[in-house]
Amino acid sequence: MVEALNLRLDTMQQSLAKNTTLLTAAFAFQKILSFFYFTAIARSIGEENLGKYGFALTFTSIFVIFMDFGLGPILTREGAKDERTLGENLRRIVALKLFLTFFSLIALVLTLWIYHEIKPVPVDTRLLTYLAIGIIIFDTFTFTFFSIFRARQRLQYEALGIMIYQALIVTAGLFVIYSHLPLYALILAILLGSMFQFTYSLLLVKWKAKLSVWPHFDFGTFKKFIFLGAPFALAGIFFKLNGSIDTVMLHGLAGERYVGWYLVALKLTTALTVLPGAFATGFFPAMSHYYQHAREKMATLFEHSMFYLMVISLPITFGVLVIADRIILTVYGPAFEASIQALQIFISSLLFVFLNYPVGNLLNAADKQMRNTVHMGIALFVNIILNIMLIPKYTYIGASFAALATHIVLILLGLPVVYRIVRFRVRYLIDKLLRVFTAASIMGVCLFVIEPYFSFSFGLIFLIFVGAFVYAIALFLVRAFSFDELRFLYSIALRKKAV
Repeated sequence: MVEALNLRLDTMQQSLAKNTTLLTAAFAFQKILSFFYFTAIARSIGEENLGKYGFALTFTSIFVIFMDFGLGPILTREGAKDERTLGENLRRIVALKLFLTFFSLIALVLTLWIYHEIKPVPVDTRLLTYLAIGIIIFDTFTFTFFSIFRARQRLQYEALGIMIYQALIVTAGLFVIYSHLPLYALILAILLGSMFQFTYSLLLVKWKAKLSVWPHFDFGTFKKFIFLGAPFALAGIFFKLNGSIDTVMLHGLAGERYVGWYLVALKLTTALTVLPGAFATGFFPAMSHYYQHAREKMATLFEHSMFYLMVISLPITFGVLVIADRIILTVYGPAFEASIQALQIFISSLLFVFLNYPVGNLLNAADKQMRNTVHMGIALFVNIILNIMLIPKYTYIGASFAALATHIVLILLGLPVVYRIVRFRVRYLIDKLLRVFTAASIMGVCLFVIEPYFSFSFGLIFLIFVGAFVYAIALFLVRAFSFDELRFLYSIALRKKAV
């Protein structure tokens, strides 16, 4: 029995390292393409049209959470515990999602109509919003299908789908831009990618997983799934609203031009979340398994994830604070100069954004979904109140400060609860934070001193390489890594184990 369990844990560790590597590569590819694509869009359509485009996608994306209602994470979690439940749970969840999607679309249309009555929305913006509905319908079922493979930790299929999906969107979108087609064609480019990914994930479920997706209308189990998914759904709703309500409120209280400036800064920051996102997706099934079979391993896994995300986030923060003007003006041009200050505010929240991924995922894996949901709700309340107070006077700068405060609130609420579950080493994390902060500060000071001596556009690339080199040396000087931690990183690189 013990040997079988140890073998199972070793297999889980190997799969975890492999999955994290695959997802990191796929998400990095997606984010890189998405970033350059968004840059091309911003430079070609200008800040006001970018505000319309961004509003349509942001507004509709809120309702994806209501369509899924936490069923994807439930399918993953329950399947990771017992794969025999996947087939029947999938059919029941597909049936339930048909109802949820129908009522969510009704709510979306009604909400847009009410919003239009309060603040008139231009005809072209409403057209973009209605076209974006097709995107969220395909995406919600795609997420369900990929949840099957997340439960089985066979994420190579999703990784491939992500890369093809983004490549399709970028190819179609660039054709739209260079052909000078109407703005709505950019939405159709995303719709094309969503249609592909839906078809691809559906075929995978049928051919690779050998499961049926034919809806099973078992109304007796619908109540059970709604009950299980409610904490995930509420957390997802709060999370989505925390990331979207600022854009919608900025659109209503300030205008589309301010939304465009805000989105440029936001996009640069969210593009960096590929790394904690990959950690979260790869670590969640392992955390769920460890919570059931080897809880002592959860603390080590949590500490490692927190430390490595510190190592990644802090140098980016200090680097961008110093060269934010070069980044905005080089990448987006003078039309978006107003986004520089917003970017500096957003990047100051990066550490909190990164660290909240392992915090939130551990709470979910430990069946503390409701507590995580409460934290999301409190953060959302803080976000809305601060936006109401700050946007009328400070427009997009006020919204940026509201977002920063929200991320700080989330991490302050989550860490004490995590400590009661796994008893991680507080002194260890504080020591690591101070060492990494010192190394990143040294890099930031170095960049600040040498930055004026380099040309504006070419100097940006050179400064990035200089910053990376100085940071690596500084990490060594402050002894941020122990021998065991270096060995851990080496083992991940060789896909031997994860903890």
